[in-house]
Amino acid sequence: MTHFNALLAREWLEQRRSLKIIWLPIVFALLGLTQPLMMYFLPEILKAVGTGSETEQVVALMGNQSAQEVMAQTLGSQFDQIGIIIIIVVAMACIQNDRTRGMLAFIMTRPVSAVEYVLSKWVMQCVVGLSSLLIGYVLAAYYTYFLFGELAINSLTQGFFVYAVWFIFVISLVVFASAVFDSNAVVAMISVFLAIVLGVISGFGGWIQMFNPAYLSKNATMLIMSDKTMDYFIPTLCITILWIALLVSLTILMIKIKPLPKTE
Repeated sequence: MTHFNALLAREWLEQRRSLKIIWLPIVFALLGLTQPLMMYFLPEILKAVGTGSETEQVVALMGNQSAQEVMAQTLGSQFDQIGIIIIIVVAMACIQNDRTRGMLAFIMTRPVSAVEYVLSKWVMQCVVGLSSLLIGYVLAAYYTYFLFGELAINSLTQGFFVYAVWFIFVISLVVFASAVFDSNAVVAMISVFLAIVLGVISGFGGWIQMFNPAYLSKNATMLIMSDKTMDYFIPTLCITILWIALLVSLTILMIKIKPLPKTE
């Protein structure tokens, strides 16, 4: 545990030096603010700059959005698209950079296990990522409540925790890819591609969704909208947790079996 704590402290220092603990929460805060502010002011902006029946038709099509709809759109449009890409880019080099700089080879010559090394990486990425997500989520909920009306605290809380499991899966996938591939660009492209594919598949429904972690995102928005979950929610949640455990285990295995670059 002493070695793990030391590695965790090293990861925290790395996050501070790169200023991720500052700019990443700011980015997610902006994502959280974007949807409620846009949905509130956009009709007025269209009326101010537009003229004629076409503008009126666009405003009419937008309709009166409920607080639940705006919050669900924030989760689905901002966090689940831009937010996922951002967290992939942030985490893509977490292991690969250590390998390239020779730091991984140096650490592995010390009395440190691959389990401790990988868990320190994974835990810190999850802590920083989820903290940033929570900040953006809380700000989105506050401005949605302030501009559009009441939101059920229970639904918001449940929706966040369900979405957080999907978020952790994405982080686990990126950490694993960072241990497998030698290029940060490849790590990012593969992770984004898989996240998009899983998101597309989640729109089809059916029993196959039990094995699709992205289906949790749909359930999170459903919880916010109606305080209900979709079919196969519990199996999907349990299997996603197993997916996360498998990815972490495979990452540990890759650290053990993949040859380390020679250091001078």
